[in-house]
Amino acid sequence: MNEALRLTALYVRNLLGHPENLIKIGRLGENIEDFTTDYIGADALGAATRMASGQTYDGDSEEMTYAQQWQLPVTLSFYGNNAWANGTKLAVLIPSQKSYELQQSLGLGVFQASQLTDVKILTGQQYGNRYELALNIRFSLQAIVDTFRIDTAQIELRTETGVEIQP
Repeated sequence: MNEALRLTALYVRNLLGHPENLIKIGRLGENIEDFTTDYIGADALGAATRMASGQTYDGDSEEMTYAQQWQLPVTLSFYGNNAWANGTKLAVLIPSQKSYELQQSLGLGVFQASQLTDVKILTGQQYGNRYELALNIRFSLQAIVDTFRIDTAQIELRTETGVEIQP
């Protein structure tokens, strides 16, 4: 499962106080057939872009941490009778203190929403509320590798007269 989408779903759940069983992560093979229930779908339809990378070494625990920061366009699809209300409420709450605290606790960055689309109008339907909210998120990946530290470097210097060892 895409960890960034899982974190985004947790963010949406906690910010809106929405029931977890009504939040679906895209491309997991679930169909939404009841368009009156307030489902929310989270999906990444574009490519993630690497923004930064780095590494740090902890000599005490002898671990090297490799990290990368990525930005991903995410589409949140709001369904049901309250689709418009839920989508606009989320968009308005992104700069709130609660949102900031959730982002900090989840290790996620959520940028202001950039588009809100009425999908029903685009598909020519007269029924089935569905709105899509486009936003960008920033998330981090990391891997920790056990790496022994070098307490004393052993240097071997070869010269024309022989091999000299220097501490």
